[in-house]
Amino acid sequence: MKIAIIGGGSAYAPGLLQAFAADAATFAGCELALMDVAAAELDVVHRLGRRLLEGTGLRLSATTERVRAIEGADVVLTTFRQGGLAARHLDESVPLSFGVIGQETIGPGGFFFAMRTLGVMRSVASEMATHAPGALLVNYTNPTQIVAEALTRFTDVPCVAICDQSDDDRVHLASALGIAPHAITLSASGVNHATWSSACGIEGEHGVEDGALRIAAAADEIQARADVSPRVKRQFALTRAYGRVPNGYLPYYYFRDESVAEARAAKRTRAHTIAEELPAMYRHFEEQALAPAPRLSAGRGGSVFGDFAVRVIAAFTTGASTTLTLNVRNGGALADLDPERVVEVPCLVEGGVATAIPQPRFGAATAGLIRMLADYQAAAADAIWSDDPDAMERALAANPLVMSLTLARSLLRARADAERAGA
Repeated sequence: MKIAIIGGGSAYAPGLLQAFAADAATFAGCELALMDVAAAELDVVHRLGRRLLEGTGLRLSATTERVRAIEGADVVLTTFRQGGLAARHLDESVPLSFGVIGQETIGPGGFFFAMRTLGVMRSVASEMATHAPGALLVNYTNPTQIVAEALTRFTDVPCVAICDQSDDDRVHLASALGIAPHAITLSASGVNHATWSSACGIEGEHGVEDGALRIAAAADEIQARADVSPRVKRQFALTRAYGRVPNGYLPYYYFRDESVAEARAAKRTRAHTIAEELPAMYRHFEEQALAPAPRLSAGRGGSVFGDFAVRVIAAFTTGASTTLTLNVRNGGALADLDPERVVEVPCLVEGGVATAIPQPRFGAATAGLIRMLADYQAAAADAIWSDDPDAMERALAANPLVMSLTLARSLLRARADAERAGA
């Protein structure tokens, strides 16, 4: 088997390789082909990866040529950031100047990111059709929902889009409650970065409790804690208000003004913060590549990122039966949404095929936002894929955080002007 990893020089990649090493028996004899345009970072990750994979029977290669990595692959994992952190900074900062949250996957920031990403994904799909026909595309690249809508509707490449946010939410909720992450079970449904729990259990003294009720009951105590982030506090508040556990990105919608105020008050964008952290991460990778027994204590994504990606790839390549939360065509699993929309739901993966599991309907108070986001992201995929400027304005105007054609036009113009000024 050959697995191509597009974006293989990122600070996420060492954690991914460590996860492959931990499950090496499943991938015996496999070649992992790292590809990245950032040659220096790719070299560091390649050298560290060879150490992490020593004695596992897995082979590791590295190249800056995408076709070379894709050629002959059985699986292509896309996990890249087109434009890098400099572009992310503009995605975050430009909307804030208009009083709109800047974020890498939601609102105008997610739209701007998709404008850069979809052209690359079109090329990847074309290269796979030519050089790796029949290979599975596993997309981990944001904005997941818009990418998945485009790939599903405009290409014939078999694809599944993934996101580890439900696992990440579980970790943060457990930390706030002072329990181990594995003590929480969480299933969620909706669209990417906008899901509500369809099941939540917290293992207590007498078995599995209704987790949403316990989270809601702790909301007041959590609000008073200085060690819990505002975002997690708002998840607790929303659980109490709606009776279901929200995805960690939903507070950006339900606490819109507070989110904008916090972002404006911050001394730097999230992109700037990450950029400041990266040099130390790569120094750590360099050190561990030379260590007698390499151990990762730094890197982006933590264990959640790599572990989830490897679980997904293992499920599809081995044919084993398991349940995973994936982004796939709805087909009726969520009765509140168009069957053609991409949704994020628990899926039964069996024999290399994912089948969306029917989920409970949303309540009247929550269904509207999910529908808006599903239709907005489909419109965004259409407009960007067809490179239609007028359609892009209309699509961005349909975003729940924008809801204005005038504002959409101003945002697109300002983002283009900022790009030119920085060129």
